[in-house]
Amino acid sequence: MKLLTRKEAAERLGMSLPTLDLERTTGRLAYIQRKPGSKVWITEEAIAEYLARATHKARPEMKPYRCRWA
Repeated sequence: MKLLTRKEAAERLGMSLPTLDLERTTGRLAYIQRKPGSKVWITEEAIAEYLARATHKARPEMKPYRCRWA
C-alpha cells in the first residue's frame, strides 16, 4: 500500500489542498493520521474509492427537441 502526502493526493485528484482537506473533514475521502495535528497520509486505495463514488454513469445522447410547428 503506497501512502501519499496531502499535496501528492491533491495533485493526483486535480484539486487544491483546501478542497482536499474539505473532502477529508466531511468524510468523503479516507485518510490516515496517527494523532490530531500530525501528518496526514492518503492511500492510493482511498483515492480509487473516492473516484469510484464521484464517477457517474454516462447518459445516452439526447436528440435536440424540435417543435412540430416550426
